[in-house]
Amino acid sequence: MLDQDSLSQLKQLKTNIIESKDRGEGEVRGSQRRFGFVKLDDGRDVFLAPDEMQRVFPGDRVRINVITDDKGKFKAELEKLIDSPLGIFTGRYVIRGQGHFVEPDLPRFNKLLFIPPSQRKKAKPGDLLQVKVTRHPFRDGKSQVNIIDNIGQPDEAGIEGRYTISKFELPRQWPNDDIPEQDSRAEAREDLRDLPLVTIDSADTRDVDDALWAAPEGDGWQLVIAVADPGAYIAPGSPLDLAARARANTVYLPGCAQPMLPEAITQDRCSLLPDVDRAAIVCRLKVSAEGEISDIQFSEALIRSHAKLSYQQVQQHLDGSDTLDHDALGHLKAAADALKAYRRQHYLIMPEQPDFRYELDDNKRICAIARVDRNDAHRLVEECMLAANRAAAQWLGDSPALYNSHPGLREDRYDSVNKVIASELPALAGTDITSLEGYQALIKAAETTDSTLPLQSIFARMLRPGELSTSPKPHFGLGLERYSTFTSPLRKYSDLLVQRCIRAKLQGEQPALPDDETIAALQEQLRHSRQASRQLEQWLQYQYLAGQDKDAVYQGRIAHMNGGGFTVELNDTGISGFVEARSIPEKLSFDADTLRLFNAEKNYQLEQAVNVKVAEIDPFQRRLIFTLLEPEQAPMETETEKAQGES
Repeated sequence: MLDQDSLSQLKQLKTNIIESKDRGEGEVRGSQRRFGFVKLDDGRDVFLAPDEMQRVFPGDRVRINVITDDKGKFKAELEKLIDSPLGIFTGRYVIRGQGHFVEPDLPRFNKLLFIPPSQRKKAKPGDLLQVKVTRHPFRDGKSQVNIIDNIGQPDEAGIEGRYTISKFELPRQWPNDDIPEQDSRAEAREDLRDLPLVTIDSADTRDVDDALWAAPEGDGWQLVIAVADPGAYIAPGSPLDLAARARANTVYLPGCAQPMLPEAITQDRCSLLPDVDRAAIVCRLKVSAEGEISDIQFSEALIRSHAKLSYQQVQQHLDGSDTLDHDALGHLKAAADALKAYRRQHYLIMPEQPDFRYELDDNKRICAIARVDRNDAHRLVEECMLAANRAAAQWLGDSPALYNSHPGLREDRYDSVNKVIASELPALAGTDITSLEGYQALIKAAETTDSTLPLQSIFARMLRPGELSTSPKPHFGLGLERYSTFTSPLRKYSDLLVQRCIRAKLQGEQPALPDDETIAALQEQLRHSRQASRQLEQWLQYQYLAGQDKDAVYQGRIAHMNGGGFTVELNDTGISGFVEARSIPEKLSFDADTLRLFNAEKNYQLEQAVNVKVAEIDPFQRRLIFTLLEPEQAPMETETEKAQGES
């Protein structure tokens, strides 16, 4: 038997061995194959072999021993599971041999999870499920899940929308409290019902939230923007207000939109429909002939839209192919043109992108896709909304409010941007690209410089996402010192909050602003809902594409680029798929500064026109792989197409 001294020495030896190990904590990351990685808190990525990866889920937080092999590469040895956030998720029911499993619909998650016989609930192969983890595999590599809900079979009408709502846990129920019948601010409102405001929107839009009017004044115009005022019916902190805050915005899912507010408000009580009295927040502006904004006034008003016009009707009026009996349209167009000219000279204008309209069949699947390019009617409305939002940020001044900011370039891309400047824009050498002034100079130079590189697109891929804050900060994307939005309160909770800030200033009160935690939750929900919308769109798009001629050749452009290949967006449908670099016979090198793949013979660059065919497609997994066709493989351009291109 060992004496006390010996035991102490052994204990100390064990402690020394443990302390001498290279250990760390981090998050498990999956891959397209069976292995994975652990992203350590110190920044290292440590390889996790397939047998170890079998014991964890992507997203798990673990403690590992870091082993260095004879080639100096790091390898992880799992020591402890600290946390596993994976609980409830969705997936597809599959049978492999005698085993019944769920195939998780999770990013970089490549394992099947076992469903025990007592929990299968008569599910059939292919059924879409919501499940819950009941056994973690850390101890022995064996996991288990129970079925919570069988969402439906893959061929059911509307299954894609129901599944997406379940996957992203989008709220579907409204609180039981009654919506007030009366406008809480009716007596305080300015009566503007005789002002001939008109709304301009899509022909089938019911949630109409803005109306416009303009008239000549001095050397410019008076511009009036009236915005629906749901705050007249929704009290801060009420059950309906909290439900709207939890949703954050309306989620536009093809065939099954999830509104932020009940239809009784968005399509009836607050919608600026024609010939009915409506509560509104009204912004009055003076727009000079040069497009400068002055004399900003806000008020709570009672308005009456004098017409519901569609973009198509207004465009036909503007191009002279039809005539509408609304004198304000010509003045609105002139004021909008001046506003845009001023923005182009003093701020920044983002490149226009086409929209794509989906026609759905009885099963709520895409049967046709129409490309919709922006016209003067779209631009007129957009310019008026931008002017109103710019004016709101300016008018609020230093008053408590909610602001939209854009922090500019990502810090990790500063070196790349400066390398591109040195090569392509030497006159800007030494420019402070972290400042608003420097960023404006960069983008304006990118617009006008004759370069073989698509500089605007390169810089656009290096930007940080926008942010919400309770203090004014620069909006780099628009080139503005400050910016705030209030023009979509039926669809965006942040705009409803800004309207409350405007009302508070009008009344000389302090608004109740959200704290940092609430703002972070709003931003996360916005990101979450955008992801839901994008994933359902991809699912339906890929179903549509899978039904086309398998040998069809598509024209597109390179929209994104990384070392593994590039994303191609198809011109006629907006559908995006991936071209793997390894599918191109000649080995390519990736330039992370200019975002291009190249070798001695070939060069692939952002915005480059390419022709592709579908190689692999799985709508449920949202996987689309294109085969790139070299110019000699692509079909010859017809004379009609050539003439259209020249025109």
